[in-house]
This record gives sequence, structure tokens and C-alpha cells, in this order.
Amino acid sequence: MNPGAFGSALVKLDVGESFVSESGAMFRASANVEIDVSTKSRGKGGILSGLKRLLGGESFFYSTYTLNDGQPGEVGLAPTLQGEVAEIVLAGAPSVVCAGGSYLASDTELQLDLAYQGLGRGLLGGESLFFIQVSGHGSLLVNAYGRITAVDIEDELVVDSGHLVAFEETLDYRLTKTNAGWIKSFVSGEGLVMHFRGRGRIWVQSHNPKEFGTRLGRRLPPRQG
Repeated sequence: MNPGAFGSALVKLDVGESFVSESGAMFRASANVEIDVSTKSRGKGGILSGLKRLLGGESFFYSTYTLNDGQPGEVGLAPTLQGEVAEIVLAGAPSVVCAGGSYLASDTELQLDLAYQGLGRGLLGGESLFFIQVSGHGSLLVNAYGRITAVDIEDELVVDSGHLVAFEETLDYRLTKTNAGWIKSFVSGEGLVMHFRGRGRIWVQSHNPKEFGTRLGRRLPPRQG
């Protein structure tokens, strides 16, 4: 793992091993690595799953990396936005839910499913309608805009919706406003937050890519024609 503002990961493969990532994440690979691009992972899904992933802020395709000559190999992966990459090791239970755009790659032994968070949660929060739920045994790579911090929750915690990376499925959450009134909530600059309850771990990012995009957009010259 290469930490820092421009994080990346180097995945080393032994004979018989394989790995999957969102399409476009690979920036280098040894010559004996074969790349298969499809809309499904572990034989599930298809075109419909690809369309749902687009709604979830993910890539339409997955890339699967395997070795073709009986020798070890390696694959370099990096996210689109500058920020850290973190490894989450799953040991069966609990599964981990990745917020829109945070999934980078995973062992092919891990099961990837789409979790629907509902129209109210998704549209009101300005976030995607689908999360990616990852379960099983193996390594999961997530990416973020800025620094990734793991936080253990033993009761309750409030997180700005634009700073969520992933969370364990043992946690319940609801979308709510930061203040008593809607006007105060949006004037404060916080808007809507996710109120987590229970016991489990979440991963948050220090910067909000949507907020950055909004501020950057105001400074760009208007399109011509």
C-alpha cells in the first residue's frame, strides 16, 4: 500500500490467485497478468448489475486479473481522485457496505452485492441509491478523497453524508438534518447527516468530493457554444 495524498495499492498474485477491481483502476501490471472485463463478479449479475452500479456511483464494469504462465505477478491499482487507499480484511462476518464510489478492488472470493438504501435516503442525502455490500473472507480495498479514518462505534455517531466511505452492516443508520429546523440545517453548511447506531466500525474520508466539485465549478469559465 502506498499511503498519502496520492494513494495506490500493489496487489501481488501467486499462482492460482485472482483479484477484481472497478474498471479503469489498473495503472500497471506485470506482463503475465491477464485482464478480463465484464459486468459481473463471481458469476452473478450482468447488464442489470452494471446499470445498478452506475446508480451507485461505481464503474459499469469489473476487471478481473489472473496469471497466464504459472509464475507470480502483480497489479498496481489507484483511484481517480487523490486520496488514500485502505485495506479492510473481512473474516466472514460482519459484511462491509461501501458508499458510492468508495469500492476499489477485492479478492475474487469475496461476494459483491448491491444494497438498495431507498429513495428517501438516497435522493434526500444527495447520494447514490445503491451501496455495494461486500461479504466473505478476503481483502477489500476502498478509496477516498483525502485521509481515511476508521472509527469504532459503541453507541451512536453522526457523520456528514458526503464523508462516508464504508461501514459494517451491524450498524443501523438513518438520514437526518443537523439542526432542529431545515433552514438552520442548510444555512450551517452541513445539510443532511447519517446518524449511526449500534456497535461496529465505519470508515470516513476527511474531504468531500461533491463539495469540492461544487466550489471548483463556480470558478470555471462558462462553456462556449
